[in-house]
Amino acid sequence: MEHNKKEEVSSVYCDQIPRLSANYPWFVVQDMDDNMDVHIFSTLQNPLYKYQCRIPDLIGRRIWRCFHGWLILSNHPHNNVWSLYNPSTSNVISLPPLILKDGDYQSISECCLSAPLDDPNSVFLLTRVNKPTFVFCQISRRIKKSLRKKPRWTEMSYSNQLKKFTLDGELLYSLTCCNGKVYALNSDSVMSEVFIQVDIVVKDSEVLIKLLFFGTNPSLSFFRCKHWIHFLKGSGSELFYIAVGFLDENKKTPDDVLLFRLDLTRINWEEMEGLKYWDMTGLTYDDLDNFGIDDFQYLQIAKSMWDKVQDLKVANFFVNLGRDNSISYSPAIASEFGGFVHIRDKIDNVIYSYNVNNQTIILCPLSSPLLPTSHMMLWECSLQGDNEEAKSIVDIKKEEDAIAVKSVTDDPIGIDDSGLLCVPLDILAALMEFCVGVEYMTFRATCKRCHLAAPVRQWSDKTALSRLQNYSLLSPWLMAMQMLGDEYYMKNSQISVNNETIYCSRFGWLVFEISDLHIAFFNPFTNDLRELPNLRFRFESLCFSAPPTSPDCMVVGFNTIITWSVFIHFVAREPTWRKFHLGPDPLSLCFPTLFGRGLYALSTNRDLVIFNNVGEEDIAWKIFEAKAPTSSCRSPVQYYLVKCAEHLLLVIVGGIGEPIEIFKPNDSTQEWEKVDGIGKHMIYICDTTCLCIEAKTREMENKIYLPKLSSTNGKIVFYSLETCTFHTFNGNNVQEEVRGVSNVAHLSAHAWVEPSWLC
Repeated sequence: MEHNKKEEVSSVYCDQIPRLSANYPWFVVQDMDDNMDVHIFSTLQNPLYKYQCRIPDLIGRRIWRCFHGWLILSNHPHNNVWSLYNPSTSNVISLPPLILKDGDYQSISECCLSAPLDDPNSVFLLTRVNKPTFVFCQISRRIKKSLRKKPRWTEMSYSNQLKKFTLDGELLYSLTCCNGKVYALNSDSVMSEVFIQVDIVVKDSEVLIKLLFFGTNPSLSFFRCKHWIHFLKGSGSELFYIAVGFLDENKKTPDDVLLFRLDLTRINWEEMEGLKYWDMTGLTYDDLDNFGIDDFQYLQIAKSMWDKVQDLKVANFFVNLGRDNSISYSPAIASEFGGFVHIRDKIDNVIYSYNVNNQTIILCPLSSPLLPTSHMMLWECSLQGDNEEAKSIVDIKKEEDAIAVKSVTDDPIGIDDSGLLCVPLDILAALMEFCVGVEYMTFRATCKRCHLAAPVRQWSDKTALSRLQNYSLLSPWLMAMQMLGDEYYMKNSQISVNNETIYCSRFGWLVFEISDLHIAFFNPFTNDLRELPNLRFRFESLCFSAPPTSPDCMVVGFNTIITWSVFIHFVAREPTWRKFHLGPDPLSLCFPTLFGRGLYALSTNRDLVIFNNVGEEDIAWKIFEAKAPTSSCRSPVQYYLVKCAEHLLLVIVGGIGEPIEIFKPNDSTQEWEKVDGIGKHMIYICDTTCLCIEAKTREMENKIYLPKLSSTNGKIVFYSLETCTFHTFNGNNVQEEVRGVSNVAHLSAHAWVEPSWLC
């Protein structure tokens, strides 16, 4: 396996599982094709520091899952010899060779150890990707020497049992253990995901497996994404349900994550058993209207058992979309690394981190040698504590493969992660006083010493605030509501975003919904919050003409719930909204843009709607003759309107790698004209914002900035109208063409905001 020089210096080669700290989430990567005998351990605490291990007990074996402290292994790629390995004790339990009648060992999709080995009902369970069958072996017989019969493999169909409570569900997947039971998921066209309890009872030499209906999808809010991948994971008495959503069919970059928790100890089993659930054997879709009140009462109770997880605290999940849709769970780590669902994507072999508290997705800093053939999992086995970790560290010096061991027990802080800084803490802290913004965050994340020398700042004192103001004026900032923690943040305890609704951003102010049907202006740089008169409905789109501190500030909002209406509010003049009826046939409008004395907006059918005399009693509207141009992009596109100097511009954005096109309307010809450049200006776009301002430096001119990060260097991605390609900055220099990207804050309400420190 190849590594660059930087990674090689930070690698350790060993022949046993290294001492892993329980304070950090550890990932283990195994290449299933080229070199599966090497396992690479790495952690988010120091992404460039890796253990490359060649463990004798794991040579020639694929790691599938971890259950009850035991790793499940098979002889890849044949999958006909299975064993269990305890990494803490190095004990191995070998199972008898598996013999399938059809010989299709590649069809094995998942495995599960139903209970700890000292449980008499412990059974090792396999499922198949193309047949509704269980393949199982009684594990407890292997540790009971009094039993004379040798354990054997059995294959059993569960198809008929599944048909009793699903209409067209065929296969079980995402097997997991929780509170002494096995649970699984099944996809059904009527109820989406169906939760199944796999009841396993061992009587003498016989294993009885019965499927029981347990519930349905805990949430119906799947409208944001077209495609979803579902996972089930148990830990102790808690059952977790995770759904990862995608906007496109390629399922490349995750766009939404739903996480629910069910505490099995809180379920009233008597109440559940008192309600029947229908037998769907032989039913059709037309029969669904005949369900009784008890049937739906059961469904309601089953759904209400699940709680949406708002705070994952110090736990972490990892789902592997790259190879086998596996899921791992670490219940307790250091708080600064907890609260994430890490997602390995299916195509680019990178990892995205979903912050449960902030509801944001960013590119994970983990630098791992991921290949399409790699299997990756979060290490779930028992780990050493931090006191064990700090006893010794392996410092690789590749001189004839010699390994030197250096003691670090005298270091009061612990391991110097970077190996670069030996500066005393007080000097580091003094240096950090001169840092601000991104430089401060980057330096803070370098190593443990820098982390201690640079605490999280509120930037409230006059000196720091003055530096921050000067630093912030170069360009707009991308702001995600509730994005707290180690990110650079501004906090206001009065604000809680409802339904993640930001209407627009301009002049350094946001307009967003702070509570149900209640909107307000907010300046994130001064924490100034100014509420607007309340209405009984939500606006479809909204814009404003000036900062709310200006006597000329006018807010214009559109609504199409019953009839097509425009609402206008003069902030400094009137306490209420004015309403103007526009017509019986409503047009759905987006990105309304005030331009001179007129207002322009785009309809969903690509019409440019022009409003005259906005704010007057004789407000009128018309439609520009030519529809907005169609794009040459192959991927879905988004349309944006923006005022740029003396022109109104239409910006058409497709996928990464496809050109961004700009047009302007010609009033005399009533046609759209192609625009090749924007000169000294720069455009910032995202879901809620389209800003065009004059660039402060020459390097930033003639570019369109997106709410996306480069997978290579983690910097903001922009489109150059000069080169017609996507780039990032490396200092003042433009980096080469960008290929892999991740969305910055598409799960949380976000917008580009022009810095404004005026109250």
